[in-house]
Amino acid sequence: MSLLGWRQWAVDDRGQLRPAWTPWSPFPPSMLLWRPDGITQAQCLRTKRPDSTAAGEPAPAGHDRVPDEHCLCGLYAWRTPEILAAARRPRWTALPCVVGVVRLGGRIIIGERGYRAERGYPVAVLDRRGVVSASYTIARYRTFSALVAEWTPSGPEATGMDQIAG
Repeated sequence: MSLLGWRQWAVDDRGQLRPAWTPWSPFPPSMLLWRPDGITQAQCLRTKRPDSTAAGEPAPAGHDRVPDEHCLCGLYAWRTPEILAAARRPRWTALPCVVGVVRLGGRIIIGERGYRAERGYPVAVLDRRGVVSASYTIARYRTFSALVAEWTPSGPEATGMDQIAG
């Protein structure tokens, strides 16, 4: 089973999609990359931190499955374009941000406003400025209303959102 979710990404200088809400600088470059060539696998950052075993400290206790109900790990996405549209833009990054749709699979934890998933891949983005790398074989849109119309059964007329910044 898979679900569609809605999310934001920061776009790095190579046009690659990165989490818009997770500063990735202390982690290896590939750890938080939404892969352009396939499925992205979620990792628990609490157990994978580069400094987690510094100074002879024992490694933090992990868990067997990602995402875990008692952790914050997983690939995040909102349930609807309305929830995405209401989300504020991340302030920690000066990188360009885009919004779009992901297909989520594997273990999925369903929350009130969204999902945390084990695996996922982007399927569509609102990329008005053409900043997302061509290596992503995804649908690209110039307006939020076109993105919503294509990827939701009710379309943008149900939300009244035509001017969402991307």
